[in-house]
Amino acid sequence: MAQAGEESISCADNRERSWWDVREYRLTVNFDLDRRQLNGEVTIRAAVVGKSPGVLQIDLQEPMTLTGATLAGADRRPLSFSRINGHSYHIKGDFDAAGTGSFTLQLSFSGQPAEALRAPWDGGVVYARDSAGRHWWAVACQDIGASVWFPCKDVPFDEPDSVTLSYTVPEYYTAVGNGMPDQQVFNEMERTTTFTWKVRNPVNLYNITFYIGDYARMKSSYKGIKGRLPITYYCLSGHEGRARRQFRQVQPMLQCFEQKIGPYPFYADGFKIVEAPYLGMEHQGAIAYGNRYGNGYLGKDRSGSGVGLLFDFIIVHESGHEWFGNSITASDVAYSWIQEGFTSYTETILAECLFGKEQAYSYQRGKRAIILNDLPPEGTPGQCDGGSGDHYDKSAFMIHTLRTIMRDDERFYAMLRQMTDTFRHRIVDGKTIERFLLDWTGNVISPAFFDQYLRTAAIPVLCLEKSAAGYAVYWDNAVPGFRMPVLLYADGREVWVTVSTEPVPVRELHLDTEWIRLSEDILADIKFL
Repeated sequence: MAQAGEESISCADNRERSWWDVREYRLTVNFDLDRRQLNGEVTIRAAVVGKSPGVLQIDLQEPMTLTGATLAGADRRPLSFSRINGHSYHIKGDFDAAGTGSFTLQLSFSGQPAEALRAPWDGGVVYARDSAGRHWWAVACQDIGASVWFPCKDVPFDEPDSVTLSYTVPEYYTAVGNGMPDQQVFNEMERTTTFTWKVRNPVNLYNITFYIGDYARMKSSYKGIKGRLPITYYCLSGHEGRARRQFRQVQPMLQCFEQKIGPYPFYADGFKIVEAPYLGMEHQGAIAYGNRYGNGYLGKDRSGSGVGLLFDFIIVHESGHEWFGNSITASDVAYSWIQEGFTSYTETILAECLFGKEQAYSYQRGKRAIILNDLPPEGTPGQCDGGSGDHYDKSAFMIHTLRTIMRDDERFYAMLRQMTDTFRHRIVDGKTIERFLLDWTGNVISPAFFDQYLRTAAIPVLCLEKSAAGYAVYWDNAVPGFRMPVLLYADGREVWVTVSTEPVPVRELHLDTEWIRLSEDILADIKFL
């Protein structure tokens, strides 16, 4: 647990962060696999966007250690630095002495990164071995942050425009990174190989990654909306047959997603799936895969409908993040519902493309049973608060509800395509996405729709009150101003009615109506009074 005040130091903007903007990382790391040690250098090219207080914050979590800091230039001036807590350092200097509006900072670091014991949920490096006893390493740091293994400005609201990764590993091992391969150099004296990768698009810090193992490589390509997309699969040696069979799902998935939600966002960086020693992670252009080459979620159907066993959950979910999370990025973990809610809904979209709308809706309805309703899905900004785990499936059901009440699937998918285009490679907050969705739905819902589903844990209750005059409906367990249409089935008839927190009569519901049911595609409960 973080000490008092450390949440804001690690998650919020501050005077040591706000005045500079990262444009590029160039990361060079030597991996000592037997000693579990990393030694490396990172070059940070940044723009000055405000008045410098003469100090900047660099994040590097213990037990990793910053060993040197230099300001690039003619005299390569060394800089003084000090650790301020277990997460970060302050580095002092005249960063814009030349008046160019930019600077280049060179940092050296070393140590043994914290081990992830329950990756991807706890975060850190997974120091695994394959079935032959060979080293098999990977990193997962979405929650804990990229500073668990290299020094950086570890905030979600400042992405580099490009990244170069150079990883040196012992011979016979392969080191895979994000982006496209640039070069591979073997050092005969050291008996090591350096693999260099280049990322040409903006990338989240937690998505910068490495995989080290005895990998086999399989290459393919996809003819997509924006041309040829290079595809590469890395699996452990000996797993080639299983990988080829399971990864046949990738091309139909990409075709579905491009049709429904827009072009793949990172053509210049390709698409990779890499076998990992943990379940999965949405590393940009290098998806971590550990689902044992089987369908479902480790062989289980999270929806209980049977549909979840028709596709590989990890391939679909983690790839969906390329659009929602990697291209469209939440500015704070409080808004994780943007990334996880829309990505979780891509599972339903994939099911619809491949198996039809009825099967897709069955899958989506089945996932209501795993919604917890324990805490609001949206957390508190600036406090490292990602909200409830419901930011996955409850947020996805909120999106499904929105689709249902829009009553126009073509417009719904047009909205998603416009969303991925408008906010492509952008960092956004929750309100920005809420305004976008409201604009597309007109006055069908009130802004309180998002207050209800994101900022409370409560499920609204549709109350049907019967009297001699007929039926009246209103919302209970709802926030002030909550207004939303609902679909009712009355003796087999579809009845749409817009409901607020004040009772309104429903003339379509007759006193002799024998049965009334609320649509399963709306996230609400019903109560008869």
